[in-house]
Amino acid sequence: MEDLSIFKMNDQLKILKDHVLEIVENTNQFATHLEKSDSERQKLKNEIIANVEQIHKSYVPHMPRHSTPLTEEKRSVKGSLTPFLGENVISEKDIPKLEEWPTFSGEGE
Repeated sequence: MEDLSIFKMNDQLKILKDHVLEIVENTNQFATHLEKSDSERQKLKNEIIANVEQIHKSYVPHMPRHSTPLTEEKRSVKGSLTPFLGENVISEKDIPKLEEWPTFSGEGE
């Protein structure tokens, strides 16, 4: 069973390689033909976008869960770890103010 999944992944990587090579070729065409008309540049740009979208459709759904792109919630942390750890994160209000901390005289109690 495990051997079959390795072959399947190998096939997916070959497909991915073909798509990436096509994107590189289209990107090179786009870069070397910037003097072309707007419509020709737009056509090349659309081909590049279509190839990237094809990679996303055919490859990304098969990627392990931890490799998926971060959601917007995880991108904007906003100064806390709540999006990553849930609601049980220590916040500033949970830390006592300095004047509330016990003082020690240095002598044994």
